[in-house]
Amino acid sequence: MVTESLDQIESLVLNHDLNQTHFKIKSCIHVLRQSEGIIEAFLAKSEIENTSEVLIHIYGLLQNMFVSIDALYDLTKLTMSNKYAVNVNQNKNLRELKYIRNDIVGHPTHRTYSTGGVGFSLFSIPETSMMTITYETHFFKQKAHEVFKHHISTQELIEDYHQESRMIIDEIAMHLRKDTFKPELSILAKQFMDGILLQSFDGNLLDRIQSSFLQNRDIPRDSHNRLIWRIELLNLLNKWRESDEEKREFVEYMKAEQAYKIYEMTSHIESIEPQYVKIEHPALLVSFFKFIRENGTREKYLKYLKSFDHPYHYEDLKELLEDAKNNLRVRKLLTWLQKQTSEQRIFLIGSALEKYKRTESISD
Repeated sequence: MVTESLDQIESLVLNHDLNQTHFKIKSCIHVLRQSEGIIEAFLAKSEIENTSEVLIHIYGLLQNMFVSIDALYDLTKLTMSNKYAVNVNQNKNLRELKYIRNDIVGHPTHRTYSTGGVGFSLFSIPETSMMTITYETHFFKQKAHEVFKHHISTQELIEDYHQESRMIIDEIAMHLRKDTFKPELSILAKQFMDGILLQSFDGNLLDRIQSSFLQNRDIPRDSHNRLIWRIELLNLLNKWRESDEEKREFVEYMKAEQAYKIYEMTSHIESIEPQYVKIEHPALLVSFFKFIRENGTREKYLKYLKSFDHPYHYEDLKELLEDAKNNLRVRKLLTWLQKQTSEQRIFLIGSALEKYKRTESISD
């Protein structure tokens, strides 16, 4: 099925104009085709036990998938003018693929904390086989040494890659077969966002946006398209209840941010310039941004706050909490994040914190 969709994409977008776009699309398609052969070669060697041979095949598999995901991003942007169809970070195994490839195989990380700790991750060679990739994250603070092990099944990794890549490639092919799209999504999304800014959540309108998007583009309901995912986040936020007034204000801010994201995405899909909408920062976020601005070294601990399963998420959060022991409002916000158990809630709060920019003006 993937081969057929790639053939369709190639026939629909490649012509005799041998320009830069032509060869970049051709390169993406070649990478995705070659990927299947590399995966088949890996699976054919599943009985290998020699450590050096296992490692070369593991490294090859990781690099192949990493390059293939890059090809999916590039092919989507070139054919659909955006990358919304690609959302592999929502898949746990593919997300960990990025951690391993970047932080462990590519360039092992080193984390130094102002409170005296150090952390790093590394491949666990003795426990890695053709069936399982194992890596360790080590944290040292004074005399304490914590080790967290992570295991990924190569079979599950391959299956998840196949599932995600198949949906993305099929969505690209379907998009290219469509002639035109009626510009209605951005209008509906703007209406929804205007309601959110007035603290009114129109669930029926949000359902209409989702249904229209799926039906007009023949996208399956199990698609991981980023627009569908953002709609899921909004529905989660609508059910989120907090008794604390400042936290309720923060939840309303996150609703407005996600509503604007959807309006922005639908505008881009329909080649319309979205209107700028100013969304006021809630008091907790204003305090947090000021806290980060007070000490520039704190900024490096923001990147993984939204990724609950990243090796440094928990320790970076602990570092910020310890640094904020005399700032009640910041501690309230970070403790709130620390207590979350939902991956989506952690992403939403962490993404808001990550928006900090050193150059932005923050007022009381």
